[in-house]
Amino acid sequence: MLRLGNMENTRADRLGALAAHVIEQALASSLSWDEAIIAFGIAAKAIAAQAAVEGTGNLDACVAHAANRLQYGMDQGPDVLKAYLR
Repeated sequence: MLRLGNMENTRADRLGALAAHVIEQALASSLSWDEAIIAFGIAAKAIAAQAAVEGTGNLDACVAHAANRLQYGMDQGPDVLKAYLR
């Protein structure tokens, strides 16, 4: 089971399942790993832009928060996803 801070188990499970799905899609895309990482950054910025549209904050604040959360994800060991990968 994925453990991230004090996140409740059901949310951690959804996060792990989404991350595993994203990995599977990236591997199936025939992009290089470098290109797939660029796509993740673009997707993170697009999600942040939508959060700003929905009133979560201004665009710059949402993009900065997304960058911080991406770094938080990068700081985790990849072994946390082993249970979700087939």
